[in-house]
Amino acid sequence: MYFHSIIDSPDCAKNVVNLASLENDLKSADTTANFNLITPNLCHDGHDAPCANGEAGGLTSADAFLKKWVPLITASPAFQKDGLLIVNFDESSYASVSQPSPGVTNLTFAGTTCCSQQPGPNLPVFPQTSSLAYHGATINLTKQSFGGDQTGAVMISKFIKPGTVSTVAYNHYSMLKSVEDIFGLDHLGYAGQAGLQGFGNDIFTNL
Repeated sequence: MYFHSIIDSPDCAKNVVNLASLENDLKSADTTANFNLITPNLCHDGHDAPCANGEAGGLTSADAFLKKWVPLITASPAFQKDGLLIVNFDESSYASVSQPSPGVTNLTFAGTTCCSQQPGPNLPVFPQTSSLAYHGATINLTKQSFGGDQTGAVMISKFIKPGTVSTVAYNHYSMLKSVEDIFGLDHLGYAGQAGLQGFGNDIFTNL
């Protein structure tokens, strides 16, 4: 977030904090916030490989990050009471690949959406194509539409029976709507879109 209305606000400095403080907060339900959004850095979200700090990066570092934090969260008093942990992803990295000539690789991302997902504001016209040089080769990147393609999510809660698998299609606005419903909040932006479904009893199988 780089909007000055956000980063210059005292609320930002108060509520956007280093993840290291969470471990101590989790020791008591009284010190655990009702909502925590954890955003790993580019090393621990699987983006960079290797990482600038020398870690392996990719799925290796992402897996190590989850192995540390998921047990700490799920063992905490607040989570044990009525918690929900969602491990989600912002986009898929899948692309169709072609090599029309030596030294040239084309990667095409479908940019698919689901659930009547709306495009964000001020988006340019699709498809979008860009090129980059990499070790003497040329890589052409094309995105056909505005979506992030198909991703998965892992959810843990006492309200979800172990082993539950849902094949119902949801998008990120569905998740936002579901969180807002849990806290009794109005729906923000496209989370209030007519017909958008929040998480249902296909997920919450142990109410």
